[in-house]
Amino acid sequence: MMNFSLIFPASVHFGYNSLEKLSSVELKGNKCLIVSGKNSMKSSGHIDRVISILKKRKIETVCFNEVEPEVSVDTVNNAVYVAKKNNAEIIIGLGGGSAIDCAKAVAGIAAQKDINDARDYIDGKEQIKDEPLFFIAIPSTAGTGSEVTKNAVLFYPEKNNKLSLRSEKLVPKIVILDPDLTLTMSKEITAYSGMDALSHAVESFFSKGANYYTKNLSTMAINLIFEHLPVAYNDGKNKEARYFMLFASFVAGLSFANAGLGAVHGIGHTVGAVCKIPHGLVNAVLLPYVLIFNTKFCPEKLKELEEETFKDFIKKLLQLNKKLKIPEKLSDVYHDIKNKLENILSNISFSGSMAYNPVKITIKEVEYILKESI
Repeated sequence: MMNFSLIFPASVHFGYNSLEKLSSVELKGNKCLIVSGKNSMKSSGHIDRVISILKKRKIETVCFNEVEPEVSVDTVNNAVYVAKKNNAEIIIGLGGGSAIDCAKAVAGIAAQKDINDARDYIDGKEQIKDEPLFFIAIPSTAGTGSEVTKNAVLFYPEKNNKLSLRSEKLVPKIVILDPDLTLTMSKEITAYSGMDALSHAVESFFSKGANYYTKNLSTMAINLIFEHLPVAYNDGKNKEARYFMLFASFVAGLSFANAGLGAVHGIGHTVGAVCKIPHGLVNAVLLPYVLIFNTKFCPEKLKELEEETFKDFIKKLLQLNKKLKIPEKLSDVYHDIKNKLENILSNISFSGSMAYNPVKITIKEVEYILKESI
């Protein structure tokens, strides 16, 4: 028997047209900052729709639409400035994982009295002590699970790495999951975000922090993703596939938020930061290699995942990657990666995700996995 604690958002609204819940949910404040990326949320009309709903509630809105694909600490700091300048009381993260991570960090930092630099919170010099601004997460992609977690993953340029700002206070107060927002995702983003969700589900299943509850969530997410991701990739307007992919991403997020992840993310964050490769793509390529490494040292682990043999599961992963046009090697994604290997290894962090890997990993093992995947 095991003891465990669970973290959840206070309120979750799921399903088509659930964005309209924004018109009736209880909000705290009447000034809102909407944090999003630079283009897609505007061109799709989703920002205008959110503004229209809030306007009917007499809530003032300001938009910060400068979030880059791998959001940096400097972008967060700029958004914190905008939030404070406009006396924002509500923060809405609208978009992919970077937009939600940025909004999450802004909600926490903007509520603190003096220290406005995200670096200080990542470095541990400061903590989120005061209650964050009222934070609402509205994802437009099916993959990151950021809408249910306590951490914001940010690019830290001075360390050339992606690191987390963490606090249980950062878990969103309201999550709105409307599959309609995912219908405009490109095939590439569908593939990368979907494989990010699968890596969350698989890694949280094998994590040292896994428990009865999270393992059931992981298994559910894995099965849903194998079934619905190829359909969503080939037919982006398929409402059933989009519905179940968003649900699977959410469920996988709940699992890893409470169980932790592993070496795929521990290595992947650094590879992505150094080589500027999309997070989901790095995870998709690394996942089979990390599983093979882990299973060499704890072969019983994979047997827990339904009744599949190790080879069958790896084969399914590779077949799925092939369907999504994801290559088998990192060198096919970033041709000069061998020359970046020393840089990657020198920036690897062994805290966070790496600490939850079922097999203890040192820098030698990281080098081995990377060389296998290159």
